[in-house]
Amino acid sequence: MATGTPETGPRKAGSPVADFQLTGLDGKTYASKEARQKGLLLAALFKVGCGTCQYAAPYLQRLHELYAQKSGGRFQVWGISQDNAADTQAFAKEHGDLTFPLLLDSDLQTSVSYGPTNVPDLYLLGEGDTIATAITGYFSKDEYNALAKQVADFVGVPYVPIVRDEDNAPAIKPG
Repeated sequence: MATGTPETGPRKAGSPVADFQLTGLDGKTYASKEARQKGLLLAALFKVGCGTCQYAAPYLQRLHELYAQKSGGRFQVWGISQDNAADTQAFAKEHGDLTFPLLLDSDLQTSVSYGPTNVPDLYLLGEGDTIATAITGYFSKDEYNALAKQVADFVGVPYVPIVRDEDNAPAIKPG
């Protein structure tokens, strides 16, 4: 369940954080407020049938591998699925063999509190009560790499782009 005042349209950087607590595919309960107290949390809202979400998933996995796994818990990537467990699990296998936690927004309360009009929506949340960075409704090579740079600086590891030239990724892909 999410807390916070609903806004019109997707939340943006500087908007209030809407904390939430959801169950992951692994059966564990994940609470955003607890994660934010440890460092940075990237909350990525998605639908399994969204082509742009499918396209972006391997880049989120790369972000997880390059930065979250090396952060000692100071940075986490959580996928927030608007679909059921079986479909979300199939999505994880098919689109990058995702190993970061995938949470189920079964009642869509968390999604509604963030107000997406299109997905994927990425929200970088920290200890403060406002959203640090928001990329809403599209994939952007430059913005995904800027997010990676921001995380690398926070975690204190060398920056490595998550979207590379050899990926031949478009500059932008709408959701």
